[in-house]
Amino acid sequence: MTATPRDAVTAWWQAMQDRDPEALARLTLPDYLASGGPAGRSTGRAALVAEATAFFAEARIDEWAVDGMEVREYGDAAVCSYDWRESGVHLGVPFVMRGLATDVLIRRDGGWRHLAHHVSALPDTAGDETDPGHEGRER
Repeated sequence: MTATPRDAVTAWWQAMQDRDPEALARLTLPDYLASGGPAGRSTGRAALVAEATAFFAEARIDEWAVDGMEVREYGDAAVCSYDWRESGVHLGVPFVMRGLATDVLIRRDGGWRHLAHHVSALPDTAGDETDPGHEGRER
């Protein structure tokens, strides 16, 4: 599944771009927690899957990037902190978002799974040329 915490974070963002709620379910633990996203705060894998399915019906992510990832492993637990950026279309309107994220992952059944995900959005950077090589994948 996901050999490293970094792999798990990358798989998460790819599942978002692929509009794949089943992949998100496989990447999370049943008692998953989220805060800072569109729903504000959500609890549980079922809530994540429901929110993602609703989002995928209205939106798509065309490109994403994860930069500057710091990973701290503590045995079977890890904390990943990174900058993220995504662009796409929501209800027919293009969007660009960026921010900071912190993920808590647990090693379980041979792979790393998300226990918690927190995002803090930063101001819009549409047209920001500091990221000219934005390719929609981890760097």
